[in-house]
Amino acid sequence: MRRKLLQSLRAPDAPLITAAIVMIVFGIGLRAQRLAFPRGLTWDEHHFVLNAKTYLAHQPDLNDHPPLGKLLIALPIHLLGDTSLAWRLAPFLLGCVNIVLVGLIAAWVAERRTAFWVGAALAAVDGFLIAYSRSALLDGMLACSCMAAVLTALRARSWPSFALASLLLGSACAIKYSAVVFVPVLLWVAVSKRSKIASTFTLGLVPAAYTGWFSLGLWMAKQPFGPSAVVAETKRLYLHHASLTHWKHPLLSHWYEWFLPTRPIPMRNDPLSDGRMRVLTAMGNPLVWWLVNLALLFAIGSVVVALVLALRRRALGPATRRALALAGPTARRSLIVAAWCAPIVPWWVSARDSYVYHYLPAYAFGVVLVAALFAAALRRFRTAAFVGLLVVGQVGFYYSPVWGQNPISREGVEQRALWRRWHVGFTLRSPFDP
Repeated sequence: MRRKLLQSLRAPDAPLITAAIVMIVFGIGLRAQRLAFPRGLTWDEHHFVLNAKTYLAHQPDLNDHPPLGKLLIALPIHLLGDTSLAWRLAPFLLGCVNIVLVGLIAAWVAERRTAFWVGAALAAVDGFLIAYSRSALLDGMLACSCMAAVLTALRARSWPSFALASLLLGSACAIKYSAVVFVPVLLWVAVSKRSKIASTFTLGLVPAAYTGWFSLGLWMAKQPFGPSAVVAETKRLYLHHASLTHWKHPLLSHWYEWFLPTRPIPMRNDPLSDGRMRVLTAMGNPLVWWLVNLALLFAIGSVVVALVLALRRRALGPATRRALALAGPTARRSLIVAAWCAPIVPWWVSARDSYVYHYLPAYAFGVVLVAALFAAALRRFRTAAFVGLLVVGQVGFYYSPVWGQNPISREGVEQRALWRRWHVGFTLRSPFDP
């Protein structure tokens, strides 16, 4: 690894890689600094921290999600004690893993090592991912497990390796069962493998892993456990979520609003004695956020053009086979577009209350597409790509106070809320703040 890094730093792309490393270090530092602050609960942390403690006390879980995410939060509490640092340690660690996963998937899409550094840098300085690395919430861990499942499937060379991807996806479902939407993505990858039949059959491990983790949670809570109990609890959770169609909360947003976004989540707002405040908002890096939209349009457009050309040549059959084999950049981008779509499709047809954080797993794959485009641009526009990455880093540095909860004036917060509707997402106090 050290030799590869030194070789990269001697390559023509060395300035870009150096800038990316600086951004990665900065992003990890922003996630880690003052992780124990605040000592009280932030935004929805009460849902998960309190229920993590109920597992440790062997009491029933009152939360409306499967147990694995809360068990991950509970483990540091058990090892380190009931402290705010322990609450947030598992999301922080998996949030740092997210940086690596975005880079690795981007390198697979672009088939260039430089794409790893670009993808990791973009993920490192994005506030959406940072906020969910600094809070005891499930969504950052969900994004991590979904990306890990997809990456493992993409790199699998035999069905046992693909079985690991299925186990990871089953674990993601045990954090939030909405991760089941990634099963078609893994199925696509499975049929592209040489051992397609065996790989496809390993998808049966998804419900097995989900049942196992759910049963562990029920057992720890001293409740009936096993397949029948898991089915009953899953049905209860589904009916509960299906009934959440009130649309009364001021921070609710429809899926089509996520692309701007119109309502970022204000996760913390603590006034200081000198008139300044410490703010934590789930607003991402605006430049990366809008680049994701452009990257998606480019990727979808390239897939459509490839299909039209295949039809003109009357070669749709072979083209489809090549796409299934994930050969070539267009086919690889199309799979990442599918991974982006998977978590959003249910919100197209559902009337359930939704928040922008439901976009996080999809958004992570969108960042992958942006990194792949950066890497492609390096072949012809190396200087422009380098300057573009620096600009993203500068925007990340500018917004870092409202992601890292560093002291900032109210005027500084308002200057970063470019759109009037963002002000609520930057300054509203959570009803669970003291």
